[in-house]
Amino acid sequence: MMCETEEEFLRRYDPTKYRHPSVAVDCVVMRGDEILLVRRGGHPFKGKLALPGGFIEEGESAEQAAMRELLEETGIRAERLRQFGFASQPNRDPRDWNISLVFTAYSAQGIPRGGDDAADAKFVKVTLDGNILTVGGKKVVLDVAIGDSGDLDFDRTKIALNDVLAFDHAKIIAAVLLKQPKTI
Repeated sequence: MMCETEEEFLRRYDPTKYRHPSVAVDCVVMRGDEILLVRRGGHPFKGKLALPGGFIEEGESAEQAAMRELLEETGIRAERLRQFGFASQPNRDPRDWNISLVFTAYSAQGIPRGGDDAADAKFVKVTLDGNILTVGGKKVVLDVAIGDSGDLDFDRTKIALNDVLAFDHAKIIAAVLLKQPKTI
């Protein structure tokens, strides 16, 4: 029996054997008790608030995509953009199977303005009190599940009532707020 080389294996490998998800980024930019949100200018969720973000383009790293999307949609340049986690539930986006890499920033430069596919961009006050996420005075009700680590369990947390935010962004925001250090 002859052993094939890696080069031979890669020549005959079929990348279409497995379906691939699209990969996107979402940016959670905080300023005190406010979060940077965009109003979606197109479908899906046209007119709803969302985190700035979008798809990673070919040849681009996730970090580069996060910086680019943030600047294109809001005019904001983030300082110290950090990976927070990811959102990967299969039905999180009605268009297709999309996984989002989530980035956070607690310092940003610029005045928000809508751009690209965002009709508007602004900082909005957010609070999380138990299972109620309040976004700009409007309530989103979550069925919050906390994992063994004390973090939000993304798979078991459900959005019970939401007429405010697009996609699963209520869960992403709640997860970030739960991780923030509490100030006295």
